[in-house]
Amino acid sequence: MSSYLPHDVEWTPEKVGRLWGFYSSSAAHAGLYFSAHSGAAIVDRVEREVGLAGQRLLDFGCGRGDLLAHLYARGIAAAGLEFDEASAAQSAGRFAGNALFQGVTVASTLPSSLPAGAFDRIFLVEVVEHLLDEQVAPTFVEIRRLLAPGGRVVATAPNAENLGAAQTRCPDCGGTFHMWQHQRSLDPGSLAALFEGAGFRTVSAEPVLWGRAPRLRRLRRLGTPYTPHLLYVGEPR
Repeated sequence: MSSYLPHDVEWTPEKVGRLWGFYSSSAAHAGLYFSAHSGAAIVDRVEREVGLAGQRLLDFGCGRGDLLAHLYARGIAAAGLEFDEASAAQSAGRFAGNALFQGVTVASTLPSSLPAGAFDRIFLVEVVEHLLDEQVAPTFVEIRRLLAPGGRVVATAPNAENLGAAQTRCPDCGGTFHMWQHQRSLDPGSLAALFEGAGFRTVSAEPVLWGRAPRLRRLRRLGTPYTPHLLYVGEPR
């Protein structure tokens, strides 16, 4: 007889690894990764507004390399930093032989082995909402360390997400958790405050619609002000 007791999952790095190990090994989930379906739109906009060509780029938390693939498709070289060895191996294998691939560094802890001031642009795509509380400060410290003078960080996140809407419960043990392991709901002000509290100056923080889903595009055409994502650009003070 199984023991079933409803409870909130207390996330640890090990539990996070188990969940994302499942997602990263599931072919059925490949197209659901944010950078897979919206990375092209992100790269296009950031290239127009911030500039990417000729810059030293890092995808912080690159996962399986979906954002890197969109950068390379535009002829833009970039490196990756990843915390899960299996995901990093996927990226390395995926881009083996690609001259634009500048390697993926695996970091079990921070600071990473990457040299200080090595990058002009750092992408932080759909990462901030996943960070455990104790990971927030070290992550921002590392981004500041890795940015060269005049460099910029580009972050995306869900906008004003209703975390409860994506809650699910394990029918075996009763553990309740956000299906994508989100830890916090953010809006332009709170996302900017996180960065500013870590020594960044906000260049811009705004709601955006990347336009992937036809349903969302129809809502916008009908005048529904639905902007489900955030785009933040900042620079070290």
